[in-house]
Amino acid sequence: MNSLKKKKISEEKFLSLYNDQLNELDPNNVLDHLNFITGGDEPVIMCHCAKTKFCHRHLIADWLEKNLEIKIEEFNKPDFERKNGYLIKRKDPSLFNSED
Repeated sequence: MNSLKKKKISEEKFLSLYNDQLNELDPNNVLDHLNFITGGDEPVIMCHCAKTKFCHRHLIADWLEKNLEIKIEEFNKPDFERKNGYLIKRKDPSLFNSED
């Protein structure tokens, strides 16, 4: 993450490299390890990134969701969703807006 913050690599390159690293891991083992180190309490993935800034925590949560078919909720942010390392506000659906 340091190279990204120092602008040594692009965000796209960081995403690619980070996803390559995640894909070398077994998601079941990762979740088992998180459960082990929390002593049976629900694991919480935290960092100090601002809500609207790029964050590797979102990438991990998305990776776990996709590979384990589980839902990882953002704490206290029901109207936000994760997308490519960002937390973005959900758009309210409307009967009058069409994306056709």
